[in-house]
Amino acid sequence: MGMSTTLAGIAWDPNIAGTLAVLTGVVVLMGSVWFLVASNSGIRVGTLIAFAAFFGWMFVMSTTWWMYGKGWQGDSPSWQTVDINVGDLGASGLPRARELPNPDELNTGYELVVLSGNARATAEYDTLPTAADNPDLSADDLAALQADRQVRNESVTRSELATVSPGLADAAGWDDLNGWRLLPTTQAGDSQAQAVADILAHPDLGFVSSADFKLLDVYTTGGKPRLGEDPGRIDRITHWIANSARVTHPTRYSVVQLQRVLDQPTIAGEAPPRPIVDEAEPVVSVIMVRDLGSVRLRPALVMVGSLMVFLALCYWLHVRDKEDMARRKEFEVARA
Repeated sequence: MGMSTTLAGIAWDPNIAGTLAVLTGVVVLMGSVWFLVASNSGIRVGTLIAFAAFFGWMFVMSTTWWMYGKGWQGDSPSWQTVDINVGDLGASGLPRARELPNPDELNTGYELVVLSGNARATAEYDTLPTAADNPDLSADDLAALQADRQVRNESVTRSELATVSPGLADAAGWDDLNGWRLLPTTQAGDSQAQAVADILAHPDLGFVSSADFKLLDVYTTGGKPRLGEDPGRIDRITHWIANSARVTHPTRYSVVQLQRVLDQPTIAGEAPPRPIVDEAEPVVSVIMVRDLGSVRLRPALVMVGSLMVFLALCYWLHVRDKEDMARRKEFEVARA
């Protein structure tokens, strides 16, 4: 009964089962190799040879881990919040963030769509459904659909507009705002996720859930140089070589902006209302710095350690071979 209970507990706990599987593999595979070598060379020499082979293999494996960032990795790159600014970016604790214009100093996304006349942006954010496109809708339903689409158009963020029409955003100068550049929403997922988590971790800001605010725009500055527009093969090669040869990584910052939304009632059986920012509330800017992490640190340490142990074991075997050769020579001289 006691053995059955023990086996059942091992089968239920994946940690214990995994540990036993690894230990079994080590004993069977490595142990069998050691047994074969030791049976032919002796226990001491066989052990030295087996351990030298193991650490030589570990050196090759950890070198591959180090090169490709695989295996036993360190901490992954992440965004670290250094300041949460409410209202005026000019009062930010990060001097670099003070150079970024406040949202009210720039055209809104909808204003730029209307002023630009860009066909792609207009088709996405300045058109309304028509009766010809929706012949099955009643007049009231069509009016409600048009009102909802107009709210969507007018609330488009600059980052959303940059996703649909990157050229329009660059023409507006949003790619160089005192060294900062606007990021499309498709390139800002990790920074936005970190910003939301940090905002909700500060209850003094008054946000209970992510439904209490709307993510607006994301800006970034610093980091390694980017490829230019429409790069050729030579441009890509030279860019890769230059960035690979760079010893230090320029510090990269990101600013994620959000704003509280109006409290709108939810009607049962209907889709939730589209979030509308409360213009009376200040814009909250989450200022973050990029932490490059240490993905390759652990593989590098394993590689260096394995190489040192491998060389030490090889030297030990070399010394033993020299001593054995000297003894054989003495024995042959004595026999002669």
